[in-house]
Amino acid sequence: MWRLTDDYPGAVQALQEALGLYRDLGDRLGQANALTYLGSVRRLTGDYPGAVQALQEALGLCRDLGDRGGEAEALNEVGTLHRVRGDLSAAGTCHRQALDLAREIGSSWDEAHALAGLGRCALAVGRTADAEARLRQAREIFQRIGAAEASGVSAELDALTTASPATQGS
Repeated sequence: MWRLTDDYPGAVQALQEALGLYRDLGDRLGQANALTYLGSVRRLTGDYPGAVQALQEALGLCRDLGDRGGEAEALNEVGTLHRVRGDLSAAGTCHRQALDLAREIGSSWDEAHALAGLGRCALAVGRTADAEARLRQAREIFQRIGAAEASGVSAELDALTTASPATQGS
């Protein structure tokens, strides 16, 4: 709901409350999920140190629990965080790990997120053709599974091909 309303302070509060409840209950999977979302919200608000802390804890919990889907999601979030902070090498590494893991476990949603992340990293370093190819792959998967993210990736592709018509058809 917070993504629809952009109520990030409310989201942080709700996620911190949920995290506390999960900790009180000893529910480590719940903690991992709350931490992943908390890291995402903190990234969106520019609280990068808080995002790093939450996402690293989430990733550790997912790995300890053997939650490979949660691990792929957390890796994608860490990759996005690295990208927005300008560390494209670390971002690419995280997204590649998430992509490999998503393909191993058959998670199309995580695979598409990893491909989109790799496409955005490629675009950031000027590899437009690679970016377009990765974003197209991501969009196709999102469309196939009926994910809302398909429209956002389509908009990115439209902007990319409008900005550099030479990439069309490549």
